[in-house]
Amino acid sequence: MDFNAALWDHTPLRVPSIPLPPMPLGVPFDLSAAKQSFAPYADKLANVKAQANGLKVVDDPTASQATAIAGDVKRLAKSIDQRRKGLIEEPSGYVKAVNSMAKMFTEPAGEIETLLKRKLSAFQSQRELERRKAEEEIRKAQAELYKKQQAEAKAAHVEAPPPPAPIPIKAETVTRSDTGVSAHVRKVWKAEVVDESQVPREFCSPDMKLIDQAVKGGIREIAGVRIWEENTTILRT
Repeated sequence: MDFNAALWDHTPLRVPSIPLPPMPLGVPFDLSAAKQSFAPYADKLANVKAQANGLKVVDDPTASQATAIAGDVKRLAKSIDQRRKGLIEEPSGYVKAVNSMAKMFTEPAGEIETLLKRKLSAFQSQRELERRKAEEEIRKAQAELYKKQQAEAKAAHVEAPPPPAPIPIKAETVTRSDTGVSAHVRKVWKAEVVDESQVPREFCSPDMKLIDQAVKGGIREIAGVRIWEENTTILRT
């Protein structure tokens, strides 16, 4: 019996190739022009940086001066960001629209791929069960034959032959199509949490988001956590 042929008994489905339309060309995204529009900010940033590096904050007047310089650079950063947003507004809208349209097709394509992978995995699992069943039948037949040979050798007062070597059946783990695509089977161990209270501590990690929320809410002591207070300057322009 051709074991593999018995398991694989169907004609592969033909999927016709789909001609794709040409990519649109000539999209006017001129990076050199964008770079030129940012050029005026270079001298302004260099000037502010020089002021910040040379300033020593030692009293109220110098603190006031530092505040003014910080406000200037914050406003400068806002201006740069506004320029950035203005430059990318049109292409960003185009990118979002294209991504949205593509998603309408990639999502169902992914669902189809997942469906077929699930069916292939089920087929391979069934084929593995059949292979093990065939091996077990061969093993039982060999055991019966060896038992008979031992009885015959004992009746004839001769030495019994050695036990037969197992005859393994090759496990087919790759399915190939006539289009050059192959499906390879790989065994993967997986895990899921069924009772969080029973999971050992070494497999748990603190959630910093929850810790930060607790500290902001007034919690000042958490076991295993260092909580401290420091000054942070907030600028309002």
